[in-house]
Amino acid sequence: MKIQEVKWKQHAKTLDVPAELAYKELLKVKKKSNGNLTPNDVVEFAKDPSSVMHSWFTWEDTEAARKYRLIEAGSLIRSIEIVYVEAPKMERRAFEIQYKKKTGDAESRTVYKTAEEAAADPDNHARLIAEAVRTLMAWRKRFAALQELHHLMTAIDSTIESIADKEAIV
Repeated sequence: MKIQEVKWKQHAKTLDVPAELAYKELLKVKKKSNGNLTPNDVVEFAKDPSSVMHSWFTWEDTEAARKYRLIEAGSLIRSIEIVYVEAPKMERRAFEIQYKKKTGDAESRTVYKTAEEAAADPDNHARLIAEAVRTLMAWRKRFAALQELHHLMTAIDSTIESIADKEAIV
């Protein structure tokens, strides 16, 4: 299939170069690695300061280690699940994101609250619903070509329309 456009994902970290250049460089890495593209190969390729991907990475080891530990801490927080007596077959995250850092903030500002605190805050509840809808839409877009999931896609569309109708009323 012919590619119409290569672009950066909306709201994602980007490089100061067009996405098409980064894409072409990733294809070079893939070709150099016998048709496989791995994160390790990308890091090795991007070590070269002339690589368009070089600025994506934190090369100062102390800072990189600190950032990685923050990623590990977030993973730890998101890894704890709780099960309620009333719903023993429904595991859920013990902590939900209250808010995330704003684009451009140097310091991580992601704040987690317990599931109960998150559900009790109307603003956070609205953010959780919006995030759920975004996640569903991304999932739907990713698997839209799978005909076996047609009924599920229809249910997702119907649910999102219903949520949008309720939000328009409020």
